[in-house]
Amino acid sequence: MTELVEFDDLQQVEVLLRAGIELKFELSEDSEILNGSPVFARALSNLRDGLIAAVRSGPTPGKAQSYVDWYQLSGHSRRWSLIARRAISHPHWGELSTADLRQWIETLASPLRVDDDALASIKAAGDEIVTAADKKSCE
Repeated sequence: MTELVEFDDLQQVEVLLRAGIELKFELSEDSEILNGSPVFARALSNLRDGLIAAVRSGPTPGKAQSYVDWYQLSGHSRRWSLIARRAISHPHWGELSTADLRQWIETLASPLRVDDDALASIKAAGDEIVTAADKKSCE
């Protein structure tokens, strides 16, 4: 089921997206339920996609690429360690298939898009955290 929501202008959509990013990455704890919520992630991704589509169809369609670029996780590498810490909270972290791992990381990173390099870096960072914790618990 699809629902249509109208905004007065694109600035409202952008502000709402930025608020979602602030909530997910700056204000919430690692255990915050919204961080791993597929519903919240999908809502933010839909807002992002709607914003980009609206800019593409507007008077300055070339500006859309700047939005596409800004919403790439690879451009926000400072967030990778935070996402990795949250990613290892998945109860089956070490057993996730590639597709399930991608889906989980995309949920945690939304509305930022996850490319292959960012995914690999986050997985490596998560595995490193788990390995360090295992070593520490054996001491």
